[in-house]
Amino acid sequence: MAEHKQHISFLRIISKDTEYLLRCPACHAEALHINGNDGVACGTCGADYPVDGEKLLCSLMSDVSDTATKTDIQKWWGDLYHQLYAGHEDELSAETLKEQLAKLEDLFVQRRHMATIEMPLKDIAGKRVLEIGPGGGGHSSLFALHGASVVAVDITPQRVMATNRKLFLLEGNGRAYQADGENLPFRDNSVDIVYSNGVLHHSENTDKCIEEVFRILKPGGKAIIMLYSRHSTTYWLNILPRAIITGEIFHWPEAQWIGRLTEGKPKFADTKNPITRVYSEKQMRYSFRHFTIHSLRKSSFQFDNFCVPKLSQIRFSLLKMMGRRAHSGGVLVYGAPYMTETAMELWLGRFIGFSWNIVAEKDE
Repeated sequence: MAEHKQHISFLRIISKDTEYLLRCPACHAEALHINGNDGVACGTCGADYPVDGEKLLCSLMSDVSDTATKTDIQKWWGDLYHQLYAGHEDELSAETLKEQLAKLEDLFVQRRHMATIEMPLKDIAGKRVLEIGPGGGGHSSLFALHGASVVAVDITPQRVMATNRKLFLLEGNGRAYQADGENLPFRDNSVDIVYSNGVLHHSENTDKCIEEVFRILKPGGKAIIMLYSRHSTTYWLNILPRAIITGEIFHWPEAQWIGRLTEGKPKFADTKNPITRVYSEKQMRYSFRHFTIHSLRKSSFQFDNFCVPKLSQIRFSLLKMMGRRAHSGGVLVYGAPYMTETAMELWLGRFIGFSWNIVAEKDE
């Protein structure tokens, strides 16, 4: 009975979105409608998109997204999802989720994270916020808790379902769809804020993703995006040396060899991270050339960013000996308590950090 109610509730949310937000990812017509109880259909091209209300999964993927690279992207990020989050939601309730979100926000404040520095949490109530690549749903849930009308998309079904489960627990105005960031199923000029934390640089065509962000933003809308920085300790003194030592740099195009050396190793399959791009400031500004860039901030440096074996464990142990404790707010997004940066690391991150935190506006 509860699953049936959830299914009906999910269909109602999707039905409302078909009226003013969604468009067909195949033909781009604004003609989607609920087709019975198990799908969405396009009245123009006849394309069908499945809905599983019990799993909270609506897939708005077209055939143009069916490439070998995208399949590998789904496999890898599905693998990593199970590594980080498996079992964390088994006993999650609305109350415990809100407690975890309060801790997460505190962690983000301590880390000077984009979610609390660039993202205007106090001003997002009533705004339509799209998150591209929600992971386990922590960021989207935080925005929903602050009153935003949240829409999230991810190419990986496990992450879509996890995000929807959290948004449904909050009983707010939030939903997630399986979709391709290079072919977003949303109408032109339909979103107030697009937020994406370290995701677009893992797509098959990052520039196409950025073009899609520009298309769907309302005039005056803001893109709040994190991309990896080329001129950083992580790239020059960790990724590049390992690429030379392992020989990966000699066998793959840059985005692929960087991908194979970042984000971890496969555990449940044999597919490595297919794509990771890094950006100089010049490259980044060119990718956002159609926007007005309002702010650009570097962050994310830790003393274990160097290519030295066991350095992460050494850093953790030393900080623990100094009386620091890993912050429990990390469980929701990192899969475990997170040892926050020291004041020195935060300061150095402004110059040699791995993250570009970008706020860019679509001109009116």
